[in-house]
Amino acid sequence: MVLQDTESRAGGVKAYQGGRGYPDVAHAAAVGRYLKGIHFPATKEALIQRARELEAPVGVLSLLARFEERCYYSATEVTREVCSAE
Repeated sequence: MVLQDTESRAGGVKAYQGGRGYPDVAHAAAVGRYLKGIHFPATKEALIQRARELEAPVGVLSLLARFEERCYYSATEVTREVCSAE
């Protein structure tokens, strides 16, 4: 899969901004972009706070809000949660 396709538009919002280019990859990439620099382990609230600090769009914040209330130990765990939260 080519990541440049994640920049396709969906509903006027680019996939890398939280839109829906390739659903799993786009959201995982969008969430990852807005969690850059976070230190693991991190709670759900820490993930949301970091995304807000990096000015994540509402779609990304909404997705993070649907995460299970627990501690995440790696970016891989966050990616799995993105896929299950959609």
